[in-house]
Amino acid sequence: MRNINYNKFQREVEKAARENNIPIYGSFELTPLCNLDCKMCYVHLTDPTVKERMLSGDAWIGLMEQAIDHGMLKALLTGGEAMTHPDFIRIYMYLIEKGVIVLVKTNGILLNKEMVDLFTKYPPYAVEVSLYGCDGKSCKAVTGHDVFGTVETNIRAAIEAGLRVRLMITPSAYMLPWVDRIMEYATTFGADDVRVNEMLIEANPDTGRKMEEFGLSLEESARIYRRKLELFPREPKSQMEEEAELMGEIPEDTPHILPKGLYCNGGRISFAVNWDGMMGPCLEFPRDLICADVKTIGFEPAWREVNQGVRDYVVPEECRGCSYSTKCHYCPIQHKAVAVKHLCDSATCTWRKLQADIAKEYRAK
Repeated sequence: MRNINYNKFQREVEKAARENNIPIYGSFELTPLCNLDCKMCYVHLTDPTVKERMLSGDAWIGLMEQAIDHGMLKALLTGGEAMTHPDFIRIYMYLIEKGVIVLVKTNGILLNKEMVDLFTKYPPYAVEVSLYGCDGKSCKAVTGHDVFGTVETNIRAAIEAGLRVRLMITPSAYMLPWVDRIMEYATTFGADDVRVNEMLIEANPDTGRKMEEFGLSLEESARIYRRKLELFPREPKSQMEEEAELMGEIPEDTPHILPKGLYCNGGRISFAVNWDGMMGPCLEFPRDLICADVKTIGFEPAWREVNQGVRDYVVPEECRGCSYSTKCHYCPIQHKAVAVKHLCDSATCTWRKLQADIAKEYRAK
């Protein structure tokens, strides 16, 4: 029998899944509702009719059963706030009982003793908690609510219980006065990992939020990225290096921009289903490019449609000969405003080039 470590095994599974277009990873946006009101959130809705339109626990479980039958091994549960879905525990336990590896994303408010006890008995792969403040004032400025004490208590209790906790920080204009302190505060938890988002996502139109209200300037983003590298020392990588490492392929000096087909694993080995039953390559992917109504046509036809759409997507002409094509790949999410025209957003392009240069600078130290 040949023995290999888990990471290598995972890469081999992913490679085989990509070659055969098998959906082994699924993301499920259980609800767009939330017990916070983060001012940069791309999905949170307050429309009272949402409760009537979002998928029920039975609908989610039926969909997940189809996904498992077609190869799904790992699932992400998110929202909004996933735990506010009335059938969250039933959905979670269904996946656990089926042997699916589960990652839960949460803002931490409902990560209370009852939930920690459940996760301790039936452990998820990880619990990823978004950290929005370092005190009550900063938390309220970002989320609209002072829940700092509750979230801090819950995070520490989850870590003490032995759960694998990851912390996620999403800098925005509303967090700017405190962002350094929040990153420093994150180091005090002893969490398994701390991630700092390097790019904000354009909010969905029905949220009413606009990038110009919560976005950061290039200079602010660069300063935060440099501070992140100082606080969380790991070998800095370009966007492409990180993805190539995860995918176990493509050497650093090989261009990654192809005339047709998106590079990442979204729509190749992974899929995402939004709260209203629309499937795409990932949760943030523009619906006017690639999506399928999984509740109407079923999982397999929806997956085939999404998978084909990703493989046929024509990337911008200007990206193909770019000198940074070994550092970056074209992502329609990051170029959301012009992706339907198969164009490159200049602001995104400038940031990705600067980010690659900063990573190279730190790697040389």
